[in-house]
Amino acid sequence: MKKRTSRRNQSDSSTVGKARIESNGGHLRIVLPKHLYSGERKYLSLGLADTKSNWTRAEAKLLEIQRDIDYNEFDTTLNKYLPGSKNQVNTAETQDKEQVEQLILKQMLADFEIRYFWTRKKTKQSQRTFNHHQEVVTRAFNFKKDFNFCLTKKYIDQAIELTDAGTHLRKDTVSSLRVFFKCFKFDYEFESGIAKGYQPQERNLPTDAEIIEGWQKIQIEKSSCSHKGNGESWGWSMAVIATYGLRPHEVLAIDYEKSFQADTDYRLYINEDIIGGTKTGSRVVYPLPFQWVELFDIANPKTQYLDKYKDPFLANLDKFSDRFAERMRFKNVGFRPYDLRHRYAIRGRELGYKVDDLAKWMGHSLKEHTETYQRYWSDNSHTIIYEKMLSRQQELETISDQSLSYSELETLLTKANQRIAELQAELLNYES
Repeated sequence: MKKRTSRRNQSDSSTVGKARIESNGGHLRIVLPKHLYSGERKYLSLGLADTKSNWTRAEAKLLEIQRDIDYNEFDTTLNKYLPGSKNQVNTAETQDKEQVEQLILKQMLADFEIRYFWTRKKTKQSQRTFNHHQEVVTRAFNFKKDFNFCLTKKYIDQAIELTDAGTHLRKDTVSSLRVFFKCFKFDYEFESGIAKGYQPQERNLPTDAEIIEGWQKIQIEKSSCSHKGNGESWGWSMAVIATYGLRPHEVLAIDYEKSFQADTDYRLYINEDIIGGTKTGSRVVYPLPFQWVELFDIANPKTQYLDKYKDPFLANLDKFSDRFAERMRFKNVGFRPYDLRHRYAIRGRELGYKVDDLAKWMGHSLKEHTETYQRYWSDNSHTIIYEKMLSRQQELETISDQSLSYSELETLLTKANQRIAELQAELLNYES
């Protein structure tokens, strides 16, 4: 019979240190890397018929073996990996018993990380996201005394029902369970609308005047303070976050060699490689409003505090975010770190920038950006944009600049009218 190799493992089969599954004579076995046996090819027979369900179980055994190879704990005698059935082919009677053992939650949690990163690049940010999913899934089943039980619909239903409908906890639990089940191709049908009803706490975003006032507050140090320069560093960090709409920890990912140059409009470059990955990757961001670059003296970085604690901050990105939030609370700034990012998004629209450009600068998809920030739009924000575009139209209609031809003026006027039509439609949608 023709040998069949797992499609998932085909790309890894030539890589040193990677085991793989293949079908031989109608039964499954694991092909072990040659370097484990001084260049000799060895196989581990699994005693499983070549069926779809058995391939899933073979992949679980592959995970166990590959983990041991990666951590130099591989048992070259293979005794550790031999099936309890002594390699006999599974019968219908033994299949159900082994399938129950395969779905023990304790083992699934142990294998979760390897399966999660099969299809994802491993960075500091993706590791943090995985850690969150694992924590949520573990917490969801804490109502059981231990995790040595077969995962069934009954227990999953119970885990979800223990969270209140319409809460962030319910939404977070369902979201992480979806990821967990997908990694194991576990079939569970979530009820329609099971995670709906949650509404994030309403934010009252600061005005630009309040942001400037907060920037002044966060820099204040007592005359007896032994950490001279810290206030200036926090002030500069807050200014950058507000002017470029960054997440707090992204301050650590700024490429200073390329950023804040006058000949490139003082744009900022986020380089995810500096911190081992960010939520939305490397990107270019523009200052809004442009005048804040000069007001806050952003082009002259004040990074004494960041440089002093660079290593611990890079080791734990949350530490910087937490310190920044603490500083804002301690100095009674009056709003939260992420309010600065949200205000950047709204300010950009008020200044007339297109949503797709703002989404790109902030590292969002257009859909995500719209859904995230639409609820922060106020009547005043819409009015600001609408009146600004009307004013622009009037300027174009009365302009007498001889350097522009009639056709050029007509083109500009057409574009202005198109934008006004877009804003009118948007205003109607908002009001409805």
